[in-house]
Amino acid sequence: MNRVKRLLILSTMAVAATAAISISASATELKTGIGVVETSLRLRESASANSDTISIASPGDNVVIIREVDGWYLVDYNLDIGYMSADYITFKERENVELGDGRINTSSVNLRSQPSSSSDLVCQMQYGDEAYIIGFNCGWYKVQFEGQTGYVRSDLMELTEKPIYNSSSGSSVSVGQQAADLGMQYLGTPYVWGGTTPSGFDCSGFTRYVYKQLGYTLNRTAGQQLSNGYAVSSLQPGDLVFFDNTYATSAAASHVGIYIGNNQFVHAASGGVKVTSLSDSYYASRYIGARRIA
Repeated sequence: MNRVKRLLILSTMAVAATAAISISASATELKTGIGVVETSLRLRESASANSDTISIASPGDNVVIIREVDGWYLVDYNLDIGYMSADYITFKERENVELGDGRINTSSVNLRSQPSSSSDLVCQMQYGDEAYIIGFNCGWYKVQFEGQTGYVRSDLMELTEKPIYNSSSGSSVSVGQQAADLGMQYLGTPYVWGGTTPSGFDCSGFTRYVYKQLGYTLNRTAGQQLSNGYAVSSLQPGDLVFFDNTYATSAAASHVGIYIGNNQFVHAASGGVKVTSLSDSYYASRYIGARRIA
């Protein structure tokens, strides 16, 4: 076997080994921080806005951050491992936070007095021992174990229950608020006539896509979406807001966006997905009403 061929084989083996490590490492590798969710945020199966949703976190929920991957965090959220956009998480290297019970996943683990392998030994813990996690400090869990408080390296312990103060997959957040928060995650996405995906949206493609992620199917065009949901006059986040005469069409509505509160709406228009005030003279003169989907 020539040298080039041998190198190619070794390189392939190394890539495969790295991939295997990255798949299995999430539960055992040293964690990097605690994340505080800033808005309703989807936990996804992969680091892509197009990947499937595992669950939805509520504002204020805590996640254990494993590592960053191209603008996404690989996290443990309510015992599920997945990806969340780093743009909507506050990263904390040190935090007093009740994460609930954790279990030692290897043998003869040292409980230390400080988050350092050179600090004093408090006691030894064995495989399967459970301790209550009350904080995180630079890769170490702060725990209470048999009446003693100390630190355990985070790769040597796995969570066994959902953090006590976390919501349950976003159930405390209304569908409308989830839609408003989700729509804001696509700010800056290019405007594309006929676009229905995060690579480019038109106005109704944007609203349709957002609600599809939440399990609701809207009609395709702005005019057709006027028949979705029910009419409302007092606006709440997530309501669809409609306008006419934004371009020549015989439809009852020519433009649609998602109300986000504070008299503002997020929409796909010239320049991309953006936030505009309903008091803006152009849109105020063309506003025709709103519909609530859920």
